[in-house]
Amino acid sequence: MIVLGIDTATDVVSVAVVDGEVVLAASELRSERRHAEDVTPMIDFVVKRAGLGLNELAAIAVNMGPGLFTGMRVGIASAQALAYALSLPLVGVDGLAAMAAGVPAATASHVDIVVPTIDARRSEVAWATHRVNSGGAPERDDMTRVDSARAGMTRVDAPRVGSIEDLLVAIRERAQNCLLVGDFAHRHRDDITAALGAQSWTIAFGDDSLNWPHAKQVALLAHAQLLRSDAHEHVTHESNSEVPTVAAMYLREADAEINWSQRSHA
Repeated sequence: MIVLGIDTATDVVSVAVVDGEVVLAASELRSERRHAEDVTPMIDFVVKRAGLGLNELAAIAVNMGPGLFTGMRVGIASAQALAYALSLPLVGVDGLAAMAAGVPAATASHVDIVVPTIDARRSEVAWATHRVNSGGAPERDDMTRVDSARAGMTRVDAPRVGSIEDLLVAIRERAQNCLLVGDFAHRHRDDITAALGAQSWTIAFGDDSLNWPHAKQVALLAHAQLLRSDAHEHVTHESNSEVPTVAAMYLREADAEINWSQRSHA
């Protein structure tokens, strides 16, 4: 099953095509808020790089967040338009789960939980906790194959947004060997380490390659969902329409809506 993945939810825009468990082609770009301008030519490039035509795709997958408000909207709108034009299923994928799925087996095998983090702006962070299943993440025999079960992890709590202090409380409550990944954790590594102090459990941080969700994991997770026939969990249709869509995972109101609400109550 050939799935096209789109991820525009963060500062890095990525597109990938997978066939089953094999990544056929992928591209990523630090977009500098030019998501709408970058994603369409990237889709065209990746599909051609995979040696395919759009008519050979079986499904479209998109990172539904959390992330940048505008970025999420761009990705979902692009995926929705493509799925509608090609009459294909559209699958929404949790971006934090996609980040967890990118953790290599060798790294996951040394920890109990993985906590992906995404900068939510306004001094806040979005995160979710994923338990590493027995045996850790699946083995990778090369850079393009990934087990269809994806990363051998189970999400143990819903994605949340809050302050760095809220994140630290959540980590302390788990009290397990923890791997933090994502640009937010990477940039606040010293503060997090100092605040947690010495514990009976360990804190580790992912490298730069794990700073962002990627369309490769988005497409692979969607493929696994489709095989399990549970993709409908994240697929809806607009009222009185056959246009497929997914709901963005905002976790909070947009800044503009918050500001308007504050002004109206001033």
